[in-house]
Amino acid sequence: MLLLSGVTQRRLVAAGIAGAMALAPLTAHATGSADVDALWNQHDGASVDSAFYVVQTWWDGLTRATQSDPTQRGLDELAQANTDLLNAYTLLQQQRTNPGPQPVAVIDPLLSSTYNFVTGSNVKAPIGSVLNWANQSLLKLEGRGSTEDIVRSLMQDYRDKQAAAMRDLPSGRADTEALVATNAQRETAFLVKIKAITTPADGLASLLDAANQSTITVAAKHPTSGANPIVKPQGTSNSNTNNSTGNNKTGTSSGSNSTAGNQSGPKN
Repeated sequence: MLLLSGVTQRRLVAAGIAGAMALAPLTAHATGSADVDALWNQHDGASVDSAFYVVQTWWDGLTRATQSDPTQRGLDELAQANTDLLNAYTLLQQQRTNPGPQPVAVIDPLLSSTYNFVTGSNVKAPIGSVLNWANQSLLKLEGRGSTEDIVRSLMQDYRDKQAAAMRDLPSGRADTEALVATNAQRETAFLVKIKAITTPADGLASLLDAANQSTITVAAKHPTSGANPIVKPQGTSNSNTNNSTGNNKTGTSSGSNSTAGNQSGPKN
């Protein structure tokens, strides 16, 4: 019994450590390693259109608040601002290309094929529809019931995290100035990508313009000879968008370290 109890205790301790590591957010990169690519690597987590996303953001914010190193905290905040842009883009892109309830892997295809064979109807995602209804109900309680609501909250959080990062990151250091300037270039290019897939009906134009202006202001306050000057985009036509995004590498996406420009589905 004592041996069994010892084995059980060790397993419980190991499970507890694994759980804590799973909950702890991955930092953008180690302190002192000023790599702008690392600021665009999202850690795996709840999708931005999940009702559990607010729990994840609360936990991430709590972790940042307890970070004693202001430089690392500033880098984490800058990475979160980039994550907001990535999430906004991928959510809008999914709504344009594949809206509606998504099938639950394995279960929904099996149920759909059986039901469709018996009835002759075409049901895409029976379980996914139920889960989507439950998730939408929770999102409405959170005040994030629509895609536009979620994107609005992301754009506001983007500006908040960007401002917080500028307060925490040390000024006057060449490596920090170069990092912020280069990151601002990518943010500006990514804002153009987001604006290109929005419509006037979304009501997001003013928020995107405000986010773009704040990014231009950040770049102006952190000049560096190693980065190209940021120019406010003129217009939102497809040709302008292609030129802007083609000349600026936008970074990497969630979990896979692929470039954000190639990301097509939502994931912080």
